[in-house]
Order: sequence, then structure tokens, then C-alpha cells
Amino acid sequence: MLQDAWARRLYNPAGLATTDGQTVAVLDPGTLNRGSGPDFSGATLRIGDGDDALLWVGDVEIHRTSREWNDHRHHEDPAYDRVILHVVVSPDRETGRLSRSDGSPLPELVLLPHLDRSLRALAHDFCLRPDETPPYCGARWHELPADLPLSWIRSLGGARLREQAARYARTYQQTPNLDRLLVRGVFRALGYAPNAGTMERLATRPPLDLLRQLDDPADGHALLLGLAGLTDARLFSDDLCDRFERLRAVHPLPPPLSPASWRHGGRPANAPRTRIAQAAALFAADDLGHDYGTGLLRHDPLGRLRVALDYPEPVSALRALFRPLATGASPIGLARTDVILVNVALPLLLLDAELRDAPDVEPRVLAVLDSIPAEGDRVVRAFTDAGFLAQSALESQGVHQLATRFCEDGRCARCEIGQALYPALAAPSA
Repeated sequence: MLQDAWARRLYNPAGLATTDGQTVAVLDPGTLNRGSGPDFSGATLRIGDGDDALLWVGDVEIHRTSREWNDHRHHEDPAYDRVILHVVVSPDRETGRLSRSDGSPLPELVLLPHLDRSLRALAHDFCLRPDETPPYCGARWHELPADLPLSWIRSLGGARLREQAARYARTYQQTPNLDRLLVRGVFRALGYAPNAGTMERLATRPPLDLLRQLDDPADGHALLLGLAGLTDARLFSDDLCDRFERLRAVHPLPPPLSPASWRHGGRPANAPRTRIAQAAALFAADDLGHDYGTGLLRHDPLGRLRVALDYPEPVSALRALFRPLATGASPIGLARTDVILVNVALPLLLLDAELRDAPDVEPRVLAVLDSIPAEGDRVVRAFTDAGFLAQSALESQGVHQLATRFCEDGRCARCEIGQALYPALAAPSA
């Protein structure tokens, strides 16, 4: 119920402030995490007042009271070090005194005074909401004009892509480096849900210049594994251990991540050791000097993405950049490669075009999105059951945009499908 209230913004945004009095503006509440880790990821908040305000992008954790942060031992878990705001319903003795595992203070917001309805009403509304996956009006979709769902969902697919680019743009304001944003985005996508945040933190550890200068792919692999903090996790060969120690002796490196940051188990293809090897391959050089065999992140990645976008078959060209031939690491699977294209490469190409004032790029990026196969997740399958079969990633992304920004937020009055099924929603008020 509390997660629902945060996601749907069921509060008065005016007057939101941390427990120490800093103004909070919620630009994006983030995406609900249905697995382990913080409740919401990718939230964008502005915290502070006037010239001292800072833009934060990270995770949000929600509890009934402050003490639950410590009761759940989040203060000892590095996986929660990316939490930028702890939201609680009611204060207690621990409110305003919490910290992360690295010792940094944790900003807190008490939500109860700002809710737009009572807790009783909030609970009542939450319990009466449909249990099924959107679209909640799916049983009536046969009443719609034949072309309405397709045109609306395709427009939402484009809107979702632009929204992702805008989210990167907000981060770019803090760190104006597209290369670094691409590295972070790719690492996060390789981490899947369990290790997305940890992989993103790993992306910030090694100096990019150092990774790109290493001629031996094994050195890059050793550097990433060592900074991941996995030297004692039986993932290292003696050779990789020795390589990391030699690198650490020569180059000033930040401290490794805590081994406890990583979530193990699940499919072997998603294991940290596999994903880190694949990330290292993206920085590797081709021994023969062939550009196509060199990892995308080794040099001028945005430039190479731009060139691939102009190929006669841009999807194949873009995919090839994320599946280099330089090392013996198992290549990133095609499905995961497409996830990286949809959620990282294409939004950043859109942002890059905006920064370069190149408006002709957006139609080509949208065409690529429309050429990538649709996802087959739970939400997309639910829309298939309602009669809408997504034919491309543009359409499946539109499905997700409709589900999260309209269905789950209860914004039927602003949805073209909702207006068509319930004309009174679209009628102007007297």
C-alpha cells in the first residue's frame, strides 16, 4: 500500500521536506522493484533549496517507521548504499539518525502529513484496486475502434523512449560525460534486477582511461573482478589474482566493493562472474587491430553507435557492437543485447542528438526501436490476452508505458483508450 502511494504520487507535492528541513521535489518516483533490494530504482529527486539544491538519481526505500531500516539490517548492506531517500509513514526515535553501510547519513521524508487522503481511505482504495495485471479495462477492448489501441500504444512507445532520454539528461547535468553514462547503463543492464545496482556501482570504480589502455583482455577482466570485491569468492584463477595485484601496485585504484553487495544464485548465465567477464570484453582490443572485433566501450562508443545507426541494417550493426570477438568470454545473449539497445543505447543516442542539435536522428532511432522484437514479459502477455499483440519493441515499450503511466496510476481520463470506453471521462466539466 505504501509503495503504491509513492508510485502513484498520492500526496501533496508542496511542502515535501526531509527531516532536517531540506525541500524535496519528486521528478520521478522511480520504478518499483519486484525482486530483492530497495523498493524503487531510478528515482530522480531534487533535494535542497535555491542554489544549494542538488539533483539525485538513485533508489528509494519505503517503510512504516524509521527503525525498520535498521531492523532489516539495511544499514549493513552495501546494496542499499544507492538509496537517496528513506520514506516513512510515521516518525519514531530513529528518525533523522539513520545511515548507510558506508557511514553516510540517509535523508528521510515523513510522508503521513502530506498524503492526500487518510490512511484508512488509502487502505480502502488499495484493497479495491484490481488484482490483475493491466489493462484493467481489457475485457472491453473489443468495443474500441480497430486502429485506436495500435496508434495510441505506438505513440506511447515513442514517449517512453523520450522519457528515458530525459532521465539520462538529468543525470548528465550532474555528470556531463556520455561515455560514463553509457558504461553505467550497460553495466546496470548486465546486472539484471538482482545485481543491477551493484553492477552500476562497479562501473564507477575503475578509471575509464586505464580500462581502455590495457592491451591484454585478461588485465581488464582482472581489474573489474578485483574492484568487484570478489577475489575471495573462488572466481579468480591464480593468474587473474596476480594480474589484479600487479595493477593495484602500479595504479591508484579505489577500494573494491564489498562481496556482500552481490546476489548469487539463479541461472549461471546471470552469475556475477559471467556478467563481469562480458563487461570486460566490451573494453577489450582486437589482437588483429580490427575495429569490428574491439569492444564498444574501448574507444569513441557514441561515435560508433552513430555510425551503426546509419548502416542499411542498423539493428544488426548495433547488436554486433555489444558482442565483440576480442575475448573468450561468452557473448551477451541476443535478448539481453536488445534490452541494452532499448533501455541504454537508443535513449543515449537520442540525448546525444539533442546535444548535437541533430533532430533528424530521432526518426531513425524510432525506426530501430520498431525493428527490434517485442519483449515477452508478464505485462506484454497480459495485453496480448486483451487482444493487443505487440509486434516490435516500440509497441511493447508502449504497452509498458500505458501500464505504468496510465493504468497503474489510475489516469484513465488522460488515456485515449479510457476516454473511448468511458466518454464521461473526456467530457468537459460544466
